[in-house]
Order: sequence, then C-alpha cells, then structure tokens
Amino acid sequence: MFILVLNALMTTAKLVVQLSLREGFEVKVSEALHHGKPVIATRAGGIPLQIQHGKSGFLVEVGDTEAVANHLFDLYTDNDLYTKMSQYAKTSVSDEVGTVGNAACWLYLAAKLARGQVLKPNARWITDMAREEAGQHQELGEPILPRGGIDIKGEN
Repeated sequence: MFILVLNALMTTAKLVVQLSLREGFEVKVSEALHHGKPVIATRAGGIPLQIQHGKSGFLVEVGDTEAVANHLFDLYTDNDLYTKMSQYAKTSVSDEVGTVGNAACWLYLAAKLARGQVLKPNARWITDMAREEAGQHQELGEPILPRGGIDIKGEN
C-alpha cells in the first residue's frame, strides 16, 4: 500500500522537499528523482549521494530556510530551470536506489541465505554482487551511485 501512495504522491507532485536534520539513505528522494521531480533537500546523511546540486535539485544546509524558499521560488517561476532539472533528474538517478533496485538486492540476499551460502561482501555493494552473478554488467553512461568517496557537501 505504501508504494501505491508514494507513487500517487510523486506522480502528482511538482517537486519534492526533504528537510531532514539527520538521515540515512532516503528512498523517497530517489523515487522523486525517478519521477522527474526536482528535490530540495538538506545536506544530511546519504541525501547528498542522491541529488546532484544544481542539476537534479538543490542541497541546502540544515536550517537554511531562506535557501529553501529561494530554490522553491526559482523552481516555481523559472519554467526552463524546472524543465531542465526535471529531465536531468529522470535520467541521472540510478536504478539501484529505487524500489525495484532495493527489491532486487533483498531477493538476491534472500536467495543466497536460503541456500545456506555465506556472504562476504568485503566492502562491495550488494547491487554489484547481484549484477555480476547475473552477468548484467554496468553499461557505459549508466547512472550509478559513487563507489568511492563523495564530497559531503553534495557538489560531486
């Protein structure tokens, strides 16, 4: 039921605002991007991994309501900016972070554990392990999350 509600909200939304004080990796942000919705969010936790500042949305410091208001104004009044960000959001978000990507990882883990296999990722991503085993390698230009370090300010 949650997925249906989330899909309905994302389909009808103009944009998304995620003003977390602390956050892990926020699936709702990725879902918004998949729907082509620019996101205004705080530089908290894993959110900067998901939004490319100035391209798919805007990252602001926690508590900077003036910056949030300015970005909202810009996205509601500048149709070219909105269209550009919306298109970029749709094409730049990795499939590995949406509902389907998460489900694929959980199914991979469940299948491995159900067979009694021991997993030792050794700092590898479950997504990469599942794709490798399935023979589904990353395509040139395919958007993926950074595997190395990231500029925590989200200006990657």
